[in-house]
Amino acid sequence: MRPLLLVVEDDPDILALMVKALGGEGYRVATAEDGAEALTAARRERPDLIVLDLMLPRMNALQFRAEQLRDPGLATIPIICLSGASHAATVAFELGTVDCLSKPIDFDRLLALIKTQLASDRPL
Repeated sequence: MRPLLLVVEDDPDILALMVKALGGEGYRVATAEDGAEALTAARRERPDLIVLDLMLPRMNALQFRAEQLRDPGLATIPIICLSGASHAATVAFELGTVDCLSKPIDFDRLLALIKTQLASDRPL
């Protein structure tokens, strides 16, 4: 079965672009527009990897990650974060994400990170 990615992004244009690009690469893609919705989707869908915007409404990435780590069924799902903030790399490191890409998104780099992580057998 093709890997399932959960893309969490509150900008509808970026979300649509990511769904199209990742779907075009053969991935199944689930989406959420805020952290609370992402937590529900992650519990329901059990994605192989999460692409998470750092700045989200209702529940931000820090709150999402804290809830994710409390749930044994979700705790090992790797996260690649996205952000336009200058301090994003520091926050991503604190969250324990695979990597953090700045916006605008370099899709080639994102795809390479996804492929590398999905090929890895080691949980984060």
